[in-house]
Amino acid sequence: MIIKTEPKILRRSLATIIDYGLYVIFFSWLVVTYGQPNDEGGYTLSNDPKGWWIFVVWIIYFPIIESIRGQTLGKLILGLRVVTKNGNPISFGQAFKRHLVDMIDFFFFGIVAIITIKNTPDHQRVGDLWAKTIVVGGDSVICTNCKESLTLTPTEIMNKEFVCPSCRTTVKM
Repeated sequence: MIIKTEPKILRRSLATIIDYGLYVIFFSWLVVTYGQPNDEGGYTLSNDPKGWWIFVVWIIYFPIIESIRGQTLGKLILGLRVVTKNGNPISFGQAFKRHLVDMIDFFFFGIVAIITIKNTPDHQRVGDLWAKTIVVGGDSVICTNCKESLTLTPTEIMNKEFVCPSCRTTVKM
């Protein structure tokens, strides 16, 4: 099955803001709670094992949860899911690769991601290109029976079938 995706830049951006917003809240809480005040008026976690929690939470929230569920909380709220190019669930390695280059994708307010999403056939950002993944949800298809244009949910895409609401035909992809 080949999935035809759409850019979904606003929904993807909002999902990213939700996800990294939650991460920044955790990061801020950790630093303020366990950090030591420094001369600049901030806090420092230097030589403190609690600083490792920043990385541990990142690994759990982004690669692990995304590889298990196919989506983070931000993607769940906005009806998006990450899958392989043929619609299968992604692996931990693919999720890790996607997020390892987040800072490249988000460079200068996400301009790198926006440019790559708009200019690649499957609307992939740099992390998706490297991991060979796509973001689905809200993608359009044409029913093979009645030719009605439909918008699919991530679950329908993952199940590789949908029921057309117009003609009630089950269409396998």
